[in-house]
Amino acid sequence: MPANHPDTDPASANPAVCGFSFGRNLTKLNYPVEAAVQSVLPLCQRFVFAVGDSEDDTRDRVANIDTAAMNHGQGGTIEIIDTHWPDVKVDGEVLSIEANKAMAAAEATGCTWGFYIQADEVIHEHDLPKVQFAMERWKDHPEVKALMFRYLHFVLDYETTDPWMYHKACRVVRLDGTCKIFGDACGPGFIDPPKHVLKKNDGYLDKNHYGTHVKWAGDETGKARVFHYGWVKTREQLDEKFSMVDSLWWGTLSPEEKARRKDNKFGQFIERYPLLKKFRGPRKTHPALMHDRIAQHLPYAKVPSRWLNPRFYAEVLKHGFHG
Repeated sequence: MPANHPDTDPASANPAVCGFSFGRNLTKLNYPVEAAVQSVLPLCQRFVFAVGDSEDDTRDRVANIDTAAMNHGQGGTIEIIDTHWPDVKVDGEVLSIEANKAMAAAEATGCTWGFYIQADEVIHEHDLPKVQFAMERWKDHPEVKALMFRYLHFVLDYETTDPWMYHKACRVVRLDGTCKIFGDACGPGFIDPPKHVLKKNDGYLDKNHYGTHVKWAGDETGKARVFHYGWVKTREQLDEKFSMVDSLWWGTLSPEEKARRKDNKFGQFIERYPLLKKFRGPRKTHPALMHDRIAQHLPYAKVPSRWLNPRFYAEVLKHGFHG
């Protein structure tokens, strides 16, 4: 191992952490990239961002992110990797291609953990000690490849969540060369799954390997959360997002198949809005980094309690009750 290989943070016994992310056209998509990156910086010594060729000011926004919150208050700079997105238009695979460019650069820093954050995700400041605890607890257990987070998916506005979307994913990954980001960049998996993994199912970590290669990012007070804001949109912004999804997931499909998948995958957000769960109450707070943005975005619509809506019970019978 090279002498300058930061196996641990030299200022403490904590493991060294490099955050990483990727994206392009983030202003067109109305993604809170500054809040996303800044939300993880207190646990990072380094941060790498793969910026794709964009039609807006994405690169400038990333370059101007304030890094004063970097671990130990030392600040630093975001390392930008300028990339060209390949013309891959099936199943969102281009997203994992780009995420892995950032992850490879993070691995090159020699840090123990990579904190993977997408440009529409934010970690609550109250949850950072939970993540720190788990990083320290499992840093000397090389069999633990990733730390898993609970998810809150906000839809159309900042007070409405969809409990039927996925509930967990890994956002901290060990930078030891054994894993990469898979699929549509939702999370990591083994590059070459060990034999015992293949016998169980496959190498996708958060779906299959909790308790062995995956542990919760949490402590005795609870589990850390990811606040996913990518579907907080006006009607016009929703069309822009669907245009991106159309291109990157279904670009080679027929119009009929695109329409079918759009209906199945995204569940008609506007039509289902009255059935979704409200995020309200004194103990339900958003990350502080999001407060200004939230103040500028009004609730999508005023609707009666879902418990008074017969369609809600039909949804539960069809998909189960998930909160």
